[in-house]
Amino acid sequence: MDLSESAAKISVKKKLKKTYIVTILMLLLGQFQVIIVMEIDPLKRFLMKHYYVSLLHFFVSFISIQLYVFFYHILERKAKWKRFVAGIWTYEVNTISIMKPAKAAPYICLITSWVLTFIIMAISVFYGNCAIKHKRGLFVSRHNVIRWSERIYVLTCFGIIICAEMKRITIEFPALLIYTIISNVFVIIFAASIRKPKFYQVDEIADHILIGQLYYLNFFALYMSYVWTTAAGIELAKWDLTF
Repeated sequence: MDLSESAAKISVKKKLKKTYIVTILMLLLGQFQVIIVMEIDPLKRFLMKHYYVSLLHFFVSFISIQLYVFFYHILERKAKWKRFVAGIWTYEVNTISIMKPAKAAPYICLITSWVLTFIIMAISVFYGNCAIKHKRGLFVSRHNVIRWSERIYVLTCFGIIICAEMKRITIEFPALLIYTIISNVFVIIFAASIRKPKFYQVDEIADHILIGQLYYLNFFALYMSYVWTTAAGIELAKWDLTF
C-alpha cells in the first residue's frame, strides 16, 4: 500500500467518524425538540383543527431536502454562514414535519423509542463493520443511498401525517409498523454503504455533513416511527399508562 492509498483510507475513516458525530448530535437535538413540542397544547389544538398545515409543511420539507441535496456542491463553496443557514433550515423543517405534534405520545413511548433507536444504530455499525470486513453485504452506491434516503424519509413522514388522521387504530397500527420495518432495514443498508471504498468524496471538505444530515433524517424517521407505533400499540391494547 503506497502513501496516497494510506492517506485516503485515513481521510475516509475521519469522514466516517465525523458523519456519526453529526448524525448523533442532530438526533439528540431532534429528540429533545419532540419532548418540547408535545407539551405545547395550543399548537396541538391548532393542528387538529387545521390539518392542511401539516400537509403544507410536509410539502415544504420535501422541497427543502431535494434542493439541499441537489445544490450542496454549490453550497460548499459559499461562506460558512450561508451553509449554516441552509443546513439549519433543512434540518428544522424536516425535523418538525415528522413530529406529528397534533397528538401526544406517552413518555414511556419516547423513552423506549430512544433506547431502540440507539440499539439499532449500534447494530448497524456492527453490521457495517462485518460487511466491509468480509466484502459482502447490503451495499448500495452513493447515488442510490442519497436517492433512497430521501424517498424513505418522505414515505415515512407522509405516512405518519396520514396516520395522524386515522380514526381506526386497527388500521393505524399495522401501517405504522410497516413504516418502522422499512426504516429499520434502510438504516442498516445505509451503515454498510457508507463504508464502501470511494463512497465519500475526499476532495469535498464538508461531505460528511451532507451524509450525516441524510443519515440523521432516516434515524429520526425511525425514532418517530417507534414512538407512534408503540403509542398506537398501547392504544390498541387499551393499556392505561397514566402515572
